[in-house]
Amino acid sequence: MTGQSSDTPGRAVRHVTVLGDFLRPDGKGRPGGVDRPTQWLYNAIKRQIALAASLPTTLLSPTSAPALTEWLTRLRPAAASDTLWAAQFAHLPVDAAIERLVLARLRGGFAVTYEAPPYLLRLLDDAQVPWLDLRIHPVRFLDDLLFAARAADPATQAALLARAVPESVVAATAGLREAMAQLISEATIPDDTLLVIGQRPFDATQICNGTFFDAAEHAEAIGRICRAHRAVVLKAHPSGDSHSLLQAAAGSGANVLGMIPENTYRVLAMSQISTVLTVNSSIAHEAAFFGKRVHTLAPLLPVAWRGGMAAADGAYASLDDQVLMPDFWRLVLAPYAPVSQPDGAMLPAKPNRLRIALDSFWNFNEIDTDRIPRGAA
Repeated sequence: MTGQSSDTPGRAVRHVTVLGDFLRPDGKGRPGGVDRPTQWLYNAIKRQIALAASLPTTLLSPTSAPALTEWLTRLRPAAASDTLWAAQFAHLPVDAAIERLVLARLRGGFAVTYEAPPYLLRLLDDAQVPWLDLRIHPVRFLDDLLFAARAADPATQAALLARAVPESVVAATAGLREAMAQLISEATIPDDTLLVIGQRPFDATQICNGTFFDAAEHAEAIGRICRAHRAVVLKAHPSGDSHSLLQAAAGSGANVLGMIPENTYRVLAMSQISTVLTVNSSIAHEAAFFGKRVHTLAPLLPVAWRGGMAAADGAYASLDDQVLMPDFWRLVLAPYAPVSQPDGAMLPAKPNRLRIALDSFWNFNEIDTDRIPRGAA
C-alpha cells in the first residue's frame, strides 16, 4: 500500500458501509430484494477502499443482518410487502428499530449505496452520514456497462462530472450499433411506427407518490400518442411481465400490430420506428441517441455526460470502470478521511468487463459479441 497523505480532513470517518434499499422485498414478498446486487457491489469495491483509505468496509443488508430480516418480517406480511415498500419509498420514519438496526451501524462512517431510494438518502442526510450512490447506468449499448454516480459532497460531485464519459463517445457508438443492426435486419413495419416499452410493474422505477404506476390513470394521453402514429408495436420487459402501459396501448384504438420479440437495439435502429413511449425505462435514454422522439410518463434518472448539456441538479455522473480503482475512492473519501497517494493505476481496457462480472448482458450479446444474429425483424 502506498503511503498515507499528510492531510487530515476535519470530518474524519472511521468506516465504510455498503448498503441498498433494505425495504425492497424479493419476488415472494420476503426481505432482501436487492441483496444480491448490493453484495456484488460490496465485493467489487471493498479492496480498493482499503487501499485508498485503510478503512474497514462492511455490508449491511437483510441477508447479512438477520435482525434486520426479523424486523422486516414482523413489520409486514409478504402479501402486503410491495404496497408497504412503495408507501415508504420517499420517507421512512425513524423509530427505535431503524436507529438500532441501521443508523447505529452508519453513524461515524461513510455510506456507499446501491440504487438508493429517496428514503435512504434522507436517512443518511438527517444522520449526517456522507454518501456516494452507485447504480448501473441506463445507457447499456456501449462497449461495456457504465456506472452512474452521485455524491453527497458538492465538490466531489463536480469532480465526478468532470471525469464522466464524453457524450461524443455515446453518439459514435450509437451510430455503429445502428449501422450494424440495419445491415442485418429487414423491417416489415410501416414508417412512423410507435414503439411502446413495457417495464416490470413492481420495480422501484414504477413507484410514484407512494404507489405503483397505473397507466389506466393516463389512458387518455396514452391513446392520443398511440393514435398519432401509423402503427404501434409493443415490447414487453425481458422478464416477460405484463405492464399496464402495454395494456393501455393495446386498447387505445390505434393500429396496434402486436407484441414483438426482436432485440431492442435492432428495433431502435429501424428507421420505421419514429417514436418511443415508456413510463421511464432506460430505453428512453438510449432511444434519444438513435434519433427517436421519446415520450415518458414518469421522471427519468437524470444523467450527465462530459461535453453534454449542463448537468441538472441531482444528475448522476456517467462513469466507466474507473470506479473499480483505488484512485477513484481516494477522490471520494478525501473529504472525510486520510487517503493514500494516487498511483494512476487503471485496469487494461477490456470490453464487457462489467457485463461479465454482473453476468448480465441485457441481450447486448445478440448484436455485438458472440451470438449469431437472429432472423430479420
